[in-house]
Amino acid sequence: MKVRNIPALVTGASSGIGRAIALELGRRGCSVALLARRREALESVGREVTQLGGRPFVFKVDVTDPGSLGSAVSDAVALLGGLRLAVVNAGVGVHGAADALDPGALRRAFEVNILGAIATVRCCLPQLRAGGPSALVAVSSLSGLIPYRGGGAYGATKAALIQYLRCLRLEQAGTGVEVGWLCPGAVQTPFIVDGVPVAKTPRLARWLLPVLPAERVATALIRLVERGGGQRVIPWSAAFFASFARLLPRLAERVELLTGAGEA
Repeated sequence: MKVRNIPALVTGASSGIGRAIALELGRRGCSVALLARRREALESVGREVTQLGGRPFVFKVDVTDPGSLGSAVSDAVALLGGLRLAVVNAGVGVHGAADALDPGALRRAFEVNILGAIATVRCCLPQLRAGGPSALVAVSSLSGLIPYRGGGAYGATKAALIQYLRCLRLEQAGTGVEVGWLCPGAVQTPFIVDGVPVAKTPRLARWLLPVLPAERVATALIRLVERGGGQRVIPWSAAFFASFARLLPRLAERVELLTGAGEA
């Protein structure tokens, strides 16, 4: 499916990866529903989308509130005139040793990253099926594919999301809705800058898995849509290590310990 001049919806669109995706859609002349909790930030993104040639619609909503989310998606589709692309991006980070995580932060991560993502899928799927050839893609993470110190909780939410989407892709085969998920390594967002202590890891680990700009993630996600969905891991070094960890998990553990990847 060509991503050009189509109606689209992006959750978590107020900053970071979501903002970058919204701007890329704007460059491609798309009408874009922007969903997130912070209206002022969303309106700022909306102005940027307009300047780039897109047509934005702003909806202040929390994906963990199914009723409000459902109303927002319905209203968005009415304004957009249909829906051809839904980007499930809203997410929160949680990082720390497994025995020291704040229960509230842990609960919120699962509520947003899993239950909120599933609620978004459930709201968008009927609209996508009604719109002809369409796509539903999610921003997951390399954390859902490989273990690292301090990443147990966050990685668990992303691993669950990946498995859910794998099943969904099989279920939607033949419906006209392509399902895909992007698994980037570390991305230049507040979660990485202020949360996960990437700067403290050894230089070798940072060389193997460099921190990506959000714009590169947005471009990769659009490319994933246009190539029919499925799974994509970026950068290439992350894709290589994810395959390596799946085939040789014990050796991959030794490499992680040696390079200092992750830190609780």
